[in-house]
Amino acid sequence: MKKSFSLLALAMLALGGSSCPSRQDPISGSPTSITPATPQPFDPTLFAPLSPRAQDRRIPVIMYHDIVASKRQKTVFFDCTTDEFKDQIAYLESQGATFISAEQLHRHLVRGDTVPEKSVLLTFDDNYQGFYNNAYPLLKSKKIPSVMFVHTAFVGNKKGPHPKMDWDTLKKLDAEKLVTIASHTVTHPGEFEKKPLDVQQSELYDSKKTLEDKLGHPIPYIAYPEGRGDAETFSLAQQIGYTLGFTVENGAAEQSPNILAVNRYIHTRLKKAWEECQQLVIDAPATVFERNLSPTPVTLQTGTFDGIRLAMVKGGKPISVRATDTGRKSVGEFIRDVPGTVAGMNGTFFVNADLRSVDNALIGPCRTQVENAFFADEDKLRMPRIWNRPLVVWGPKKIAIVPFNPYAYNNEVSLLSLMMDMSDVFLGGAWIVHNGVARTKKEIAPYAARDFNDPRKRAFFGVTDKGEIVLGATMDVITTEMMARGAAAAGVHEAILMDSGFSTSIVFDSKIIATGHTAKDLPSRPVPHAILLNGTLQQPIDPDTLTLLQSAETSVGAISAVEAITQEPIGARPEGHPDRGKLGPRRRR
Repeated sequence: MKKSFSLLALAMLALGGSSCPSRQDPISGSPTSITPATPQPFDPTLFAPLSPRAQDRRIPVIMYHDIVASKRQKTVFFDCTTDEFKDQIAYLESQGATFISAEQLHRHLVRGDTVPEKSVLLTFDDNYQGFYNNAYPLLKSKKIPSVMFVHTAFVGNKKGPHPKMDWDTLKKLDAEKLVTIASHTVTHPGEFEKKPLDVQQSELYDSKKTLEDKLGHPIPYIAYPEGRGDAETFSLAQQIGYTLGFTVENGAAEQSPNILAVNRYIHTRLKKAWEECQQLVIDAPATVFERNLSPTPVTLQTGTFDGIRLAMVKGGKPISVRATDTGRKSVGEFIRDVPGTVAGMNGTFFVNADLRSVDNALIGPCRTQVENAFFADEDKLRMPRIWNRPLVVWGPKKIAIVPFNPYAYNNEVSLLSLMMDMSDVFLGGAWIVHNGVARTKKEIAPYAARDFNDPRKRAFFGVTDKGEIVLGATMDVITTEMMARGAAAAGVHEAILMDSGFSTSIVFDSKIIATGHTAKDLPSRPVPHAILLNGTLQQPIDPDTLTLLQSAETSVGAISAVEAITQEPIGARPEGHPDRGKLGPRRRR
């Protein structure tokens, strides 16, 4: 089905709700809701947005309609026979699936509560009697939870080939607690998002009230007719009191654009849905990495690891910074201008790759300690291209890395639910080492830029298992996959690909340790973003590293890096650059 809602508009809904503590929006100054850092007793009637803590799973939600004894002349394609249903349950069981309830999914999505690795939720639309006759006996015998979405105007309608359950049956199901009864509006109008808002409001409100009056408890969940709605529909649903809503967009629940627009697969795609979600677990990877920061002395290490020559700076407290005054700076200039910092590296990927540009816009959201403000990525066309890239977040004591949902996490509020005292945020290019294991080209490729594995000087931001920061770069022109092997062999637990090639730059004690240039007398290219380390320097004792440090060029020249880049000899550009070898004006440092 063609998407009938604006995903970008949905992201704004993450700012809504009044059930959680509030924080002032740094741009508008208005209060916004957040999910508490310390989970309170769960109340499904209180609204909370999608949380980054849910990113450790990829759960398929499966949508069924009528379960019929056999296919007949008037049977539609989305009906499922009893035998087909049994086969699908058997398939999921053979795959090691765990069937969870709607509330378990809700807890997981908004708080990151733990659910089994291979979880699945079964849902049924339209209140068919066939569910009770043909599906529920099997579900009950196996204690499999499910959700039934009821359009209240048709309860008890026994006419036609698809009779509906009556109120007595619904009350029985509700009392037995295995089936969650939820709303499907009153009359199930088609093209729901095109209906006048007062019609949408009455359909959403009246069905909720009728179900609550009949069953005697709140009804916080909704499935929209045909899965259709837009930002106004979902906003109305939130105002009326719904806290979890479902569409029919394919995708894992965690990759939904909003808690009121959760993805579902139709049952005819069940095997495909299962395979897609299991593959997503690997590709993302689906994980929430968190460690306490360990601010050890700042040290320099060089060496060969699994055949890969690396330079790495470890320790200290990380600080991210953007060039707000000149647009771009060399890493050495960033260190010079930020008090207390003693080492650093080039930052993440930026929008304008022109060598002489001073644009400081980054790809993905960003927050820096120096600016003390959050900046969303405002490029609407870029959002679909940066799914599942690693989002790095840290505060005074902790660091976290999660796969990025561009519609749900491109705002400060959602990230505060991950870390209440966060100070820094940036989006990396790819997750290249996870749990101390180098990820392969095949594993990295699904969510990285197309040129991620081109041979060039490469840089990474890493964390050890003990929470020690690692800033790393290659000493040779290699692929990202090769760098990942070297980083893992060097003891890096998690590593994120940073901007590379000409941007590659590692600075320690005001000396250029690694650079994307091939000419020693050139500083690395000026960049808009850098990661710096605050701490106590500890000089290397390894003879080779000490020799490298003593012979290294100073990181700040006589003129600024921005000025220098306009005068650089183009022939000094790095290997792989299209203008490498061409003559250009000489310049003095």
